[in-house]
Amino acid sequence: MSRPRFSKDYRTYGEWLKAQPRDTKYAKEIIRKHKFFPDKSLSQLRNLKIGDFDLSQTAWKTLSAQDKRDRNLSLQILREMRKGENLSSILEKIGKRTEFAVKHLGKNLHKSEGTWKVTKTDTIQAEMLIYSTEGQKTIITASSKDRSLIAEYHANVQKAIKNNDPSVLAKFKDIQIVDAKGKVHHFETDLDKLYEILEAQEEPEFLEIYQH
Repeated sequence: MSRPRFSKDYRTYGEWLKAQPRDTKYAKEIIRKHKFFPDKSLSQLRNLKIGDFDLSQTAWKTLSAQDKRDRNLSLQILREMRKGENLSSILEKIGKRTEFAVKHLGKNLHKSEGTWKVTKTDTIQAEMLIYSTEGQKTIITASSKDRSLIAEYHANVQKAIKNNDPSVLAKFKDIQIVDAKGKVHHFETDLDKLYEILEAQEEPEFLEIYQH
């Protein structure tokens, strides 16, 4: 069965693409959508909502269980690319295709001079566990800056516990995290209270891995 006509003026997507420079914002959006839905016509692509092909800005609480797992995996891609790894090697390692990365990272992943690159920061939501002055809790972070800060905090908690040295947590005493709901959280830096939290710790599902 042949593919339906792409538009009134062009039989295929390729003909539409080559007909004239496609460097407008509208054209770039059509090209981006076509990567996800190569069988759809121009009018169908025009009417697609961004959420149909880009989940990067979808609120954490509205994601399905599978999409939450996929988002955490996509954040791993971001971390490794920011450290200098190339996209193809990361995808090969985790068994995913380019379309997976584009769908879950959105505009945080882009091609420049033929090479896939990522933004230095992002505002992708993720669920993370923190030890706050209110005890252990999970929060929805709203930026890569906060994810990195929480990861650094957890690494320092491990050092503090291992060496019985609370001084490594001093820098976090006056730092605050503002979650996706706008609520402010303060890190627990008291070693005795951290011991109590860790003894009663439970590991919730879907938590972002503490790496940075």
